[in-house]
Amino acid sequence: MTDHQLLLFLAEVLVLVVGARLGGEIAIRVGIAQVVGELAVGICLGPSLFGKLWPGGFAALFPTDPVQRGGLEIMSWLGVMLLVLLSGFETRLGILRHVGKVVVIGWIGGFFLPFAMGFGLGWLVPENLIGRSVDRPVFALFIATAMSISAIPVIARILLDLDLFKTRIGMIIISTAVADDTVGWIVLAVVSSLALSHHVNAGEIALTLVETATFLVLAFTVGQWLVRKALRSSELLKVPYAQTTVILVIVLLGGAITQAIHVHLVLGCFVAGILIHRSPGRNSNRDSLSAIWRVGMAFFIPFFFGYTGIKVDLSTLRGAALPVALAAIAVACVGKLLGAGLGARLGGLSTWEAIAVGVGRNVRGAMELVIAAIGLSIGVLTVPMYTIIVLIAVVTTLMAAPLLRYCMVKRSAEPAPSPPTSREVVAR
Repeated sequence: MTDHQLLLFLAEVLVLVVGARLGGEIAIRVGIAQVVGELAVGICLGPSLFGKLWPGGFAALFPTDPVQRGGLEIMSWLGVMLLVLLSGFETRLGILRHVGKVVVIGWIGGFFLPFAMGFGLGWLVPENLIGRSVDRPVFALFIATAMSISAIPVIARILLDLDLFKTRIGMIIISTAVADDTVGWIVLAVVSSLALSHHVNAGEIALTLVETATFLVLAFTVGQWLVRKALRSSELLKVPYAQTTVILVIVLLGGAITQAIHVHLVLGCFVAGILIHRSPGRNSNRDSLSAIWRVGMAFFIPFFFGYTGIKVDLSTLRGAALPVALAAIAVACVGKLLGAGLGARLGGLSTWEAIAVGVGRNVRGAMELVIAAIGLSIGVLTVPMYTIIVLIAVVTTLMAAPLLRYCMVKRSAEPAPSPPTSREVVAR
């Protein structure tokens, strides 16, 4: 990297981080999710606005030089790894052992219906919107995964803001979202591996499934033991911030292992977060993660959202892409609302409680942006489809809080239900 390239790289990072942070601040002040503001600034800095108003300035600040873009991509992936690590740390797999039928049925409906609808949409998308390096089945599986996942951090923040986090509805939403993300990241890793092979056949699918299953088994047995030993040993070291360093090493190692076996690094980072949470000394682990969280939230994660935004090109949503965008947003919302809502209703919730569960599960937020970034990087998504996936994240996140608030008002007007049995409530 030359002196000029380094100077330009620093300018790009400065603009993206400061812009994203300002966008997040404005979003919080007007009462919407921070991620939406950070992403919106990135979109404005990209070809959708800045590139249209001042093409020369955009080309000068964000050139297509591979070296320049390579540096930004690395920074972006560091943000992804930290985001997924923290998501994994907040994933409580133990909660799934004590759930009632409302959570089980609600999760099945809320995951598999949008997955099936997304797969169907993937088969109908015009050929020119599919990445050239992948077969349609892989593309359809990728779209299905994007439709079925939820965003635990954003959901939790919305529930906290509405004083719903510790309610029965809140715990049901969180429990089903945990299952969504856990299964979703595994499926995404498998689909990404198939995409990188550029074709689908029975042998490739079997090999990918075996590699993924082997990694998960070893991670939650040998890996869990090694993580516990490493974290305990770090507490005995005199070097400042030793445990923070060990945690970063664990997440980098997890990502490297899954990347090495051609299963995407997000699965390794997600599992690393879960293993750290399941290790003794959670308070000290949380303190160390808090330091990582502060740096991540102040710098790397806003950079990721801003950089995600500048790759969005709204001008590509013309011709066949526009109806596909509308159909994709409809499929994403209807699949989650109908699947999760009907599942929760069959599980014993009242009508408006079930709708509230569907609304909560419909939030895609930051996790959808990670999926979009992965899809574009491995060639599954074209720029128009990438833009569509990002729009799904924005629309579903924006609609969640007002719709949840409305559902709670309607729920209060419903006749009081009979007290739930111990099997129907989520253990706290």
